[in-house]
Amino acid sequence: MFLRSCRLLVSALVVSACASSSDTTFGEGGGTAATASEGNSNLIVRAELDSFPGQSAFDAVEMLRRRWTQSQRGSSFSGPRYARVVVDGTVRGELDELRRFNTYNIETMRYLSASDATTKYGTGYMGGVIEVTTIRGP
Repeated sequence: MFLRSCRLLVSALVVSACASSSDTTFGEGGGTAATASEGNSNLIVRAELDSFPGQSAFDAVEMLRRRWTQSQRGSSFSGPRYARVVVDGTVRGELDELRRFNTYNIETMRYLSASDATTKYGTGYMGGVIEVTTIRGP
């Protein structure tokens, strides 16, 4: 009897979760890209960047996700560890590279932790990576 009650409860929770997740779909009648990034501290989407017209990507990151530009913890011997910048899959260098990009030209920015960056790009990313995806014209 107890096992059957647990199954019913789990089933009800699953159905409830599936029903509520339909609120965040994109497209006609769905949510916006900005609502998709709410609560995601590792992603900045185009809709958020629209709030910073004409500003640099660095300025937008400073306002939206300041943590991305701060030094990550490291040993006292290795010095500060800042995120590196990757644009459209190409390693561009240090954080100052973000100053070269206008928010008009960016689709998304995503922060990868040091471990995720090392898995994806190899060693040398102890401060993580800020991946920038630009808007590509037709």
